[in-house]
Amino acid sequence: MYQPKEELYRTLKELGYYCRQGAQATFGDGEVPAITFRIENNSVDLLLDNTISHQEITATVDIWADDSKTASRIQTEVEEALRGIGYRMSYSADVPAPTGALFHINCRFETLHTAGKDN
Repeated sequence: MYQPKEELYRTLKELGYYCRQGAQATFGDGEVPAITFRIENNSVDLLLDNTISHQEITATVDIWADDSKTASRIQTEVEEALRGIGYRMSYSADVPAPTGALFHINCRFETLHTAGKDN
């Protein structure tokens, strides 16, 4: 079974922002803008012989920034980077935040991973 976390982390980290696996987080000095991610789904579809034919993978990516313009720019970079490794952005939302909070964009990315590819 393919585990996508390492590839996702490496791809997101290469963008040059603070990056970590996890959900909502607090960030220290110099850690914003930031990207957090988690795997929401990694399910398998089986062949008749009970081997894996492919996996349906859904990753949620959260972008955190001090201003809306920066968050939107990073979202474009994230989408391009993840599209480059076979993911499709299936959902995106600007998350409302109270005054003084970080700007937050939540995105969902999906892919099908065929068995035998990097397993």
